[in-house]
Amino acid sequence: MKKTIIVLICGMLMLAQGLFAGGAAEANTTQKVSKGKFNIDVPVDHPKAVAFQSFADELRTETDGRVDITIFPSSQLGGELETAEGIKLNSIQLGSITTSVLTSWIPELQILDMPFLFTEDEEATNGTTWLAGYLQDKFEKQGFHLIGFSINGARNPMSSFPIYTPDDVKGKKIRVIQSPIHLALWKSVGSTPVSIPANEIFTSMQTKVVDFFDNTPTNYWSWKFYEAAPYYSELNHIYAVAAWVCSKDWYDGLSADDQKTISNLTGKTISYIHTELRKQDVSALQKAADNGATIIRNIDKTPWIEKMKPVWDQFGASIPNSQEMFDGLLGK
Repeated sequence: MKKTIIVLICGMLMLAQGLFAGGAAEANTTQKVSKGKFNIDVPVDHPKAVAFQSFADELRTETDGRVDITIFPSSQLGGELETAEGIKLNSIQLGSITTSVLTSWIPELQILDMPFLFTEDEEATNGTTWLAGYLQDKFEKQGFHLIGFSINGARNPMSSFPIYTPDDVKGKKIRVIQSPIHLALWKSVGSTPVSIPANEIFTSMQTKVVDFFDNTPTNYWSWKFYEAAPYYSELNHIYAVAAWVCSKDWYDGLSADDQKTISNLTGKTISYIHTELRKQDVSALQKAADNGATIIRNIDKTPWIEKMKPVWDQFGASIPNSQEMFDGLLGK
């Protein structure tokens, strides 16, 4: 009898162990998944889209699926302004947004729109790396978490007519970013600026709503801008910078380890974007030229700098901490 009881007790203990082990295993497979919608304004085959997709895939793998990001290319969730507003509301979790669009929340970013601030790619990359640390708290206070800045390339006029000097654009209509500095910049050379979302540029050129616009070399090819704007003038008057941001509420909901993983992957992703875009810039202009575009190089920038100088006088003093940022951006 005693032997029977002992056997029964042992059996019950083994059964209980199995139940607890099964429950633990089930608990271990149940984890919080932070899903994120990442809206970007470039098509799926653009180097930035490729880089962000790789970032999302690696992040999903390295967090064992805890952070699951879906990329929405070609502004599927709205333009850049709508993306920024969505991120503040946490209806969109991540975005790569031209800094000009964010100046109403972080006015310090206006300094990146000042004409002829940077003279080369490396200077722009080093300067914006410094700026990311300098402005992190400003972003946080506005409901954003700044992941980093990436250089989209230098802006250059793309047009239905050849552009060499400021006189060539006098009286012409130009599509601009929704930014007071961009409006003033082109008014200073006698053009009529019109604010139009990026995804409407091509149609606006085709329908002659505008005569020209400025954008980056890679986009000249990938967006097929050369079809509507067969002239490309290498002026490099502004370096287009994108702020890679996410919702602060969404970011704060991640574990410290997952936040660290995002930080670790950021440098790798931005480095890839910069390297690939430089290659793509050269390739894009060559392919556009092979398809009939006229690439105008060796432009004398002196008259452009002189004409646009009033923009510095008008906005320089009103940008918060402009001198400190200017020195930091240029490594002074």
